[in-house]
Amino acid sequence: APAHEALDFEVKVFTTGLPHNNDTSIYQEFTDEGDQAWGALYNHTIFKIPREQARLLPNRTYPWSQEKKYYIAHLDIFHQLHCLHSIRNSLMPGRYAGMEGLDLVHLSHCVDSIRQSLMCNADISVNVWQWSKTFQSVVGRANTAHSCRNFDKILEWSLDHRLHEWIDETVFIADDLEIHS
Repeated sequence: APAHEALDFEVKVFTTGLPHNNDTSIYQEFTDEGDQAWGALYNHTIFKIPREQARLLPNRTYPWSQEKKYYIAHLDIFHQLHCLHSIRNSLMPGRYAGMEGLDLVHLSHCVDSIRQSLMCNADISVNVWQWSKTFQSVVGRANTAHSCRNFDKILEWSLDHRLHEWIDETVFIADDLEIHS
């Protein structure tokens, strides 16, 4: 994978996302600040890779220009974040009315795409159960340690390699790239 050099692992404690624990994140907010935070996660993450790297991919990708020196790609994490953001926006139709990608076909695609990604990456971190004085019962706790890929490094890599100008998507480029098997 082109971004393999960006892989680094770290331990992160997840937030519960529950307001009664004062443990929420900006990504839960339906505000301008929340929208900006979401946009910063995956905007401008389409990049180009040299032809020789494109040959090593398991799937064929499209040439960036007629010269066929570079090919277009993006990391799936950014597609997953785009999908999750679309689902998030669908929760507040009044705020996001008229936005692209909120139709049922796209949202259904997004749900299944995220499902596949979750199952592929299968986080086996252990969530624990603890006594809650607030609820006077045993409750599952999600604010536990996880072994994570360092997302900031992956985002930085993607931004360092991003496309600064786009292609005309309506122009067909014949290509003879052979995938290495």
